[in-house]
Amino acid sequence: MTHEDTTHEPRAGAEPVMEMLSEHIPLSLIMDMVSPDGPHSEELLAAEGLPDEEWWKQG
Repeated sequence: MTHEDTTHEPRAGAEPVMEMLSEHIPLSLIMDMVSPDGPHSEELLAAEGLPDEEWWKQG
């Protein structure tokens, strides 16, 4: 039997992504930036549709 280390260190590069998410940058846009070969946000939007609540409109 082996002992697994259960300490979770953030992956390299995870902090900037989490900062972008905390600034409400859509995950699909982040994916477009890190994976230019796709899937693209346009394709995701077509497949998933718009959310019920338009979070990007403030007040």
